[in-house]
Amino acid sequence: MTMSHLCAGTFSGTPLSFRRPVQTRPSQLQHLVQSRYRGQGTDRSKVAQYKRTPADTGSPEVQIAQLSARVIQLTGHLQIHKKDYASRRGLLAALSTRRSLMQYLLRQDRSAYEKVIKELDIRPLKVQAGRNVIIKLQEGAEPEKVHMTDANADQE
Repeated sequence: MTMSHLCAGTFSGTPLSFRRPVQTRPSQLQHLVQSRYRGQGTDRSKVAQYKRTPADTGSPEVQIAQLSARVIQLTGHLQIHKKDYASRRGLLAALSTRRSLMQYLLRQDRSAYEKVIKELDIRPLKVQAGRNVIIKLQEGAEPEKVHMTDANADQE
């Protein structure tokens, strides 16, 4: 598809005007060339069950569910496109954000944290943020805290 622009100028004092063709993208390709993720292809069916109100988008549970849907979508994309390093970077950023939210939820509301990791099938956190403490989670038992110095002594 070509369009034209009117170009005007002078050559040796003589006014010139002519039409110059300009290449544009066909409308079918414009939606494929987007530099920003817009949510297509992400299954967000599990997000609604974590909403506290119909308009809730900010609670940690909802954010973790949304990020989990994005992680699943990106993982599937990266299995096909192994060299898409920009998407890999986006996946790592989403995982980091989700981990931070999970750490927050673990500190604030342990039962909500356990519910979220069980229903979304997420591995539990291994290290508590900033405390050098490993948490060992087991089914039906209280979490056992082992300080990093104790864990190092066990390995020797």
